[in-house]
Amino acid sequence: MIIIKILGIFDIIAALSFWVFSLFGVLPHTLILIFGFYLLIKGTIFLISADIASILDIACSVVFFLAISFPIPKVIAIIVSLFLIQKGIFSLLS
Repeated sequence: MIIIKILGIFDIIAALSFWVFSLFGVLPHTLILIFGFYLLIKGTIFLISADIASILDIACSVVFFLAISFPIPKVIAIIVSLFLIQKGIFSLLS
């Protein structure tokens, strides 16, 4: 159970970092790249359980990778950030 809470905390940190990066551009690209790889690895590991959240983690990691190279719309950044925050909160509450 403790690993779920740790992953939830990482999801919240990734979401806040991505939000700050995409809206204000003040965080380094390498931090977003690390969180993108984190979401990709976590999504592929939990993809075995055929959970929709794992597929959305992979989709979020793709958005993270795209945000490094291209400016993404603010609406997409907010949606991805809110999804990861709510997922992290649910992980902490479980």
